[in-house]
Amino acid sequence: MYDFKALVKKYSKVAPYIQTETAGHYDYANGGEWVPGTTAWVSFEGALVPLNNRDLTYDENGTYTLDDRKLYTYNDYKIGQKIKHKDIVYTIDKRRDYADFDSGLIIYIVVRGDTA
Repeated sequence: MYDFKALVKKYSKVAPYIQTETAGHYDYANGGEWVPGTTAWVSFEGALVPLNNRDLTYDENGTYTLDDRKLYTYNDYKIGQKIKHKDIVYTIDKRRDYADFDSGLIIYIVVRGDTA
């Protein structure tokens, strides 16, 4: 088994951020008033790298562009979650489990969206 941790650390010079959300709730101490959830950007260790030609050509979900990226991380995220890197927001589109090669390694394909 190969240890990709040094590689992830090497290519994660600028920390990416994951958008997290807390659920809303009823505040019964204040008469049952609805309190909406909050959204925050939380930094994590991961490396965003450009897609290679194989990713651009052969992916079964459709066509990716040169603006899309691969995210190497040891964190488990959900499809559809937002990632921010260098003020560009990406959406997690696909998850590839690489645990056979390095325990806990996950590679995501992220699709570029808007600038933050």
